[in-house]
Parts: sequence; C-alpha cells; structure tokens
Amino acid sequence: MARPASSSPPAPSGRRRGPSKGDRTEAAILDAAWDLLPTKPLRSITIADLTQGAGISRSSFYFYFDSKDAVILALAQRVGGDIRSKIAGFTTAPDGTIPDIRAGIEGYLTRWRELGPVLRAMTVLVESDEALRTFWTGITNDILDEVATSIERAQQAGTAAPAPPAARDLARVLFAMLWHTAHDYSLAPGSRAEQQRLVDTLTTAFQRTLGLTSV
Repeated sequence: MARPASSSPPAPSGRRRGPSKGDRTEAAILDAAWDLLPTKPLRSITIADLTQGAGISRSSFYFYFDSKDAVILALAQRVGGDIRSKIAGFTTAPDGTIPDIRAGIEGYLTRWRELGPVLRAMTVLVESDEALRTFWTGITNDILDEVATSIERAQQAGTAAPAPPAARDLARVLFAMLWHTAHDYSLAPGSRAEQQRLVDTLTTAFQRTLGLTSV
C-alpha cells in the first residue's frame, strides 16, 4: 500500500532544509502504523508494534505522540488532502456542465482501493475521537460545499434538473452513496474490470439523480 509523500517545512532563511532527526523519527512512526494497518486490525496494534516498526524506544514514541489514536489522526492529515482532491471532477464548467464526474468517481474509488485499511481505521476512530471527527467533518463539509455549488451552477445554467431537492441535500445523498460503496469495495477489491463496472454504475446514478442534460 503506497504511502502518501510527506515533506519537511522550509527553514527560516527560506531555503529548503532536509528532514531533521525528529522529522525522521515521527515519519518512521507513521510509516510503521501505515504498514501495520493492512495486516492487523487497529484494535490489535500496540504501542510496542509501533515502536518496533519504527526502531525506537517507548519513551521516544511518547515524545512525538501521546497515544495510538494520535498516530491515526496524523495519518488522516496525510491522506485527507489527497481524498479531497478527487472531487475536482465534480466542478462545473463555464457552460454549466459537470464534465468529469466519471473521473472524480474513479479517482475516489481508486484511492479507497489503495488506502482502504487506513481509511477504515479512521472510520472506526471517528466515533470516539473528537479531534479526528472534527478533522473529517471539515473535509466532508468542504467536499459537500464545493459539489453543492457545482450543482447550483448547473441548475442555473439549465443543464441539471432544477431544485427541489436543494443542491446541498443532493450532494449529501450522492456522497453518502459514494462513500459507502467505496468503503465496501475496499474490503475486497475486485479486478480492474469489476471496478470499471462499478464506476459506470455510480456515474449513471449520479447523472440520472442530477438530471444532467450534458456530461
């Protein structure tokens, strides 16, 4: 499972510096968690697993993170922007069309196929971890706001069925369907041909629900 790239902050002089020892240690902890999640349930992963994977002591771990859940939140911050970028395909074009719905859906499913263990672990923690819930609520609201705005523009241009229902309600229902489908698919990803059939089905469902006249 490929890890998202991470980078070090710029040095005060404006020159880019290499990662410090602390940066590398923190990254090693995150990489250890990333590598464990595809093979071990989150509830079974221990601090000892993380320290062993990172090659550090228990005291070193607690210098960077106060709990296992804090590690998962840091992983969420790694992948959150990447997931959010997949909604670009739902952005309305100047003529009122939403031209890349299929690309957006395919990109979203592909990321769940690749990042499923990490994303599912975060889903479990959202119910009990306020910081993680706040983080993902922000990501979700950003997605819904952007998609709702695109739907409204398409409605105003006459290329999508007019309200009601409200654009925000449509966006919420469509993305609930997309999220649940992607979550279930990530549990047992099929062949690429099976993924394409799923993308076709979801694309058709989006288009028909929105009443798009041009795609």
